Amino acid sequence: MTSTKVSAAKTHRVRASAAPAERTMEERMEGRSTYAPESYTAMCMDAYASVRDCLDEGKTLIEVEFPAIPGEDADYKAASDVYIDANVQYALVVAQKLNAEMGKNVDVLVPDGIEYRRAKKIFENALGLSSAGVRLNVLDGRKSSMFGSAFGDMLGGKGLRTRKEEERDNDFDSADVFIVVNLSTIELESLEKFADETANGRPLIGLNLQLDTLRADLGLFSFPEKALHYRFLSRFTPAFYLRTRNYSRTINVSPFVINYSGAIFREYPAPWQVMIKQNNGVLACVAENEDRFTLAEAKEEMLIALGINDPDDSPMKKLRSGYKTSTWWEEECDDEESDAWRT
Repeated sequence: MTSTKVSAAKTHRVRASAAPAERTMEERMEGRSTYAPESYTAMCMDAYASVRDCLDEGKTLIEVEFPAIPGEDADYKAASDVYIDANVQYALVVAQKLNAEMGKNVDVLVPDGIEYRRAKKIFENALGLSSAGVRLNVLDGRKSSMFGSAFGDMLGGKGLRTRKEEERDNDFDSADVFIVVNLSTIELESLEKFADETANGRPLIGLNLQLDTLRADLGLFSFPEKALHYRFLSRFTPAFYLRTRNYSRTINVSPFVINYSGAIFREYPAPWQVMIKQNNGVLACVAENEDRFTLAEAKEEMLIALGINDPDDSPMKKLRSGYKTSTWWEEECDDEESDAWRT
């Protein structure tokens, strides 16, 4: 009996000592030489620390971006429900930390009532275990469907008065911070309206919205205009940003094709960094800058670090890169109302 207690105590001490120590502000400002989070929970804690620093500095539009699921090219292999559920789970983890450590009441916003009812059912246990300061809510304010829920409650013995007392639409007054997940390009205009009219200065965190992917749709037929980026999306400060990419490079000697991968990384208040993925899976920093790297610049830094870049005056460099080396939103533009998304 005694040996069992000793064994349990030893196990507890090992687990406690394995927990990573809180990084000092000096360490956080310097950035990381390598990055290899032990789990998604650890990455959410890193994201929380950066969000906390942004909130302490009074920032109200904050971006958090990291791969929703692990694996090479995972973005193209998993079902959409996997991403939706994972992002809600990450948002709840960050929200619970904001509530526990900073005393913030946090609403996790999903796009509409359908997503709200689905998420509430799936994460019922997690919401039950969390404090009253963390809630699921709806970006458009309408939690119930127009007809189904009302008639369902009446037939089930619940009157409309009881329904309204349980779940009120447009119920945002108690929230100090909002975390929004799983939006499409079309819904970005609703997000802008929410930020300007409903949040009204309260911090709004976009978690894994893949804003760079959504920006690519702006200006296309039936999508919002590019001006949405210039006046609204440009105001988001990237607090925690990890965008991974896989590349290949042809060379004129064996093995003729070199596959490599890396990431653009930012952990506020540290500078932007370019990371290369090593054979052991650890991301190692090869370049850093106070301003955000474009995708082309990040790729070039990786090639330089690997020693397989083309010389600047090489015709092959121009053939590989082409005439245009940046996307429209990465280019400098006088219409851009803020450079927060770059710095």
